[in-house]
Amino acid sequence: MIASPGVSSTLTQSEACDRRWDVGIIGAGVAGSSLAILLARQGHSVLLIESQRFPREKVCGGCLNQRAIASLDAMGVLAECMAAGAIDIDALRIRQGTHEHRWAIPKMLSLRRSTLDTILVRKSIEVGAHYLDQTSAIIDSSERGSSGDVGMRLRSQGNVSGGPSSTLESREANTLCKVRTRIAIVAAGLTRSPLTRSRSTSQDAWPAKTEPHSRIGVQALIPAEILEDGDGRWREALYLHAKSDLRMLIGSEGYLGVSLTDGGFYDFAAALDPASINRHRSIPAAIDHLLSECHLPLIGLLTPDGWKSTPHLTRRSWPVAQDRVFLLGDSMGYVEPFTGEGMSWAMAGAAWLSDRLHDAMSRSGKVGTDGQGVKDAEIAWNHWAGIQRRRQQSICRWVAGQVRHPTRTSWVLQGLDWLPPVRNILLRKATQ
Repeated sequence: MIASPGVSSTLTQSEACDRRWDVGIIGAGVAGSSLAILLARQGHSVLLIESQRFPREKVCGGCLNQRAIASLDAMGVLAECMAAGAIDIDALRIRQGTHEHRWAIPKMLSLRRSTLDTILVRKSIEVGAHYLDQTSAIIDSSERGSSGDVGMRLRSQGNVSGGPSSTLESREANTLCKVRTRIAIVAAGLTRSPLTRSRSTSQDAWPAKTEPHSRIGVQALIPAEILEDGDGRWREALYLHAKSDLRMLIGSEGYLGVSLTDGGFYDFAAALDPASINRHRSIPAAIDHLLSECHLPLIGLLTPDGWKSTPHLTRRSWPVAQDRVFLLGDSMGYVEPFTGEGMSWAMAGAAWLSDRLHDAMSRSGKVGTDGQGVKDAEIAWNHWAGIQRRRQQSICRWVAGQVRHPTRTSWVLQGLDWLPPVRNILLRKATQ
């Protein structure tokens, strides 16, 4: 698999724990690295912590909608994304059974998460943030200093490469140290692992609800030559000659998105009922069942070991900020995605939150005197999250409800064909 050049830590774990940081961000995905870029640009000391080694793939359709593209441009990385091979998407092709609908949509981009996340982390380092990879972090509520700092326990996951200072010595691998930060950001994905793994953090303080009928996400990257060569059955069935199409295949137990992406791959990303995977005994078999419902050639078992999965997708965390800890991105909650909404929400949230945190930390330069400013930011962030759930996530919730009912889905798709103005409004809102 072609991968983006990697990115290494800029300091060792010991060096990170010897400093007091303005902001510690756990998770270097789209949400965390975007916030790191914005806060470092504003002059704050930022420590960005990631448990894995980049580049790495992540379950994601890789679609960047209009708002996400604007965010990337504002952060100064859009040109690099295009140079890395981002693919233009300008049409949505939906198939249910033997019926297909193809509609023009506002321009989107398709880019692998391994490529995008690495570009964002590099940018954060370029503008002044420090980066620590292969390191897990846990919020430790018992480690509050006199200034109200948040304590985080860091544990390296292996030999972390040091940047300009040194390479982490083998004796430091799997050791524990504690870091202090004025504000902590949890951008570690659906599981919110920095909170859920902490013995000192009461789970009642950070309640989360998973919807009872939530689907899980699954994904595989399949080399283009496998699909486009040979007897041409996949090329013709999936209209692979239409390079700028985002394909959405709807079955009774989930839906599957397919798009060409950078590096010469097709991104297959689906939301499936967990019961479907249990019934068919594997993710590839569940994918093949969905394809068979759409009367398409099977492909899941072609790459049986290439499929990754997520926990349940649709969930909600509340509150999303308290005691100098802020949740960001998927850690705040999530709904089933369709056209890159998750990454769009993450970047928009990072931009909004960065301004509030900058204001809070700039009210006073004295240690321990920013308490009211941070408290105001917490209130504002909880309020903003509530508004976003009502406004931005409503379309995803509505669509997710429709696609669970095949007959209703068929009528909705036909209705959108009959009513282009309504269809265009929905597509514009879904891709902005």
